[in-house]
Amino acid sequence: MTPNRPTHIDTPEHRPRPTSRRIKVTLPTALADKLDKLARRAGEPPAKVAAQIIRQAIDNDGAASTTSSDAAGNDQQSDFEGDRPPWLEPYGGSREWRGLTWGSIVGLHARYPHHLSALKEGWWKNSSHLETLCALAVWRQWIDNTGRDPREELAFQIQLADYGRLLRQEGGSVIDAWQPGAPPIDW
Repeated sequence: MTPNRPTHIDTPEHRPRPTSRRIKVTLPTALADKLDKLARRAGEPPAKVAAQIIRQAIDNDGAASTTSSDAAGNDQQSDFEGDRPPWLEPYGGSREWRGLTWGSIVGLHARYPHHLSALKEGWWKNSSHLETLCALAVWRQWIDNTGRDPREELAFQIQLADYGRLLRQEGGSVIDAWQPGAPPIDW
């Protein structure tokens, strides 16, 4: 009979550290449908898009991430995978983007009529106004959907108030004021 000898135990300190780890995430149907839509637009599998969103959310929260785009040696622009940020119209134009964006800006105006009361008819022809309103609308949506930090809300409100002051400084008359409604033909 051979004596029992200690066997090699595969302890955590002897195992190589994985560079990534697979996890399972369960989403409500409405969010899963949105994820599917984002994935189709990006031409990527939903799991890859979800992983990018999760990495970005964790990185933005200040938590360490060994798989962030910075750690991988990529710049932050890679978060959009070649697409433009959601507050800018996609290259080549997009009727869907324009419709959703117009609706978001109408909603923003309805929610904050005091701040946006000095918005003038034809604002969409001015790149600065167009991009600012689109960014504010997307930012508001992000806060409403996933906001967890009250500082996000405070920062948004400060930017909105500053933009409202800028609009009032530009002057004009009540006749020039934009009346929210259906998008104009030149939109």
